[in-house]
Amino acid sequence: MNTKETIILLRNIHYKCFFIGLLFLILAGLAYLPCECIVANAYQHILGISPETYHNMWANFIGLIKTILIFFFLVPALALHWTGATLKNEDK
Repeated sequence: MNTKETIILLRNIHYKCFFIGLLFLILAGLAYLPCECIVANAYQHILGISPETYHNMWANFIGLIKTILIFFFLVPALALHWTGATLKNEDK
């Protein structure tokens, strides 16, 4: 396997990881919407966390996961895509 094929393989893996993570993030958000009050009340009764704090924790979780997806998967995938395109132009 030469360098260009390796870069393309790594790029495709990063893209797939990003889209799978994004899909799971969307599904988690959709699963959260119908039961947010029930879960927030359960946290309040079991752990003593107020519903506002629970909603803030959920928002922080979504923001953290989006940041991880973008900077660990999408940015390297775009960089590898750019590098692969540069290698393709050098081969000509």
